[in-house]
Amino acid sequence: MVLRKIILEELYCKLVILVRDKRVLNESSKYIKCDCCDYSSVKHIMCKVKDSPHYKYVNGDKDEYINYMKLAGIYAGYGLEHGFDIFDNLIKNFDINKKGTIKCISKNGRYIIIDGVHRVSILLNKEYTEIMVNLEESGGN
Repeated sequence: MVLRKIILEELYCKLVILVRDKRVLNESSKYIKCDCCDYSSVKHIMCKVKDSPHYKYVNGDKDEYINYMKLAGIYAGYGLEHGFDIFDNLIKNFDINKKGTIKCISKNGRYIIIDGVHRVSILLNKEYTEIMVNLEESGGN
């Protein structure tokens, strides 16, 4: 991994869209097909963080994130490392100096967050424009 400065608005996140043929998110023209899971019962899409339920939650539109987490369940980390109280606490007490490392991969010209979607959503809300990330190069789709 290499440390690289990235423009926040250029960051993408992966979201669960289907779990065993049960739709988690509605279709959107802002979603990009993700080929990481073609043969899995859990399907993903990619979108810019600003188009994610996480970013909407930080900006006060909480319903989509709440529904997303409940439907995606453990496949989105709900109940494992993520929960509404935890996210609310992170938003309320966010400290840029304690944000930890944002991890990304570079794939097909896109920077995709591996760890840090909640934190990047908060940074975007606070109008930060750039961030240092640990970047891992990746080929393929």
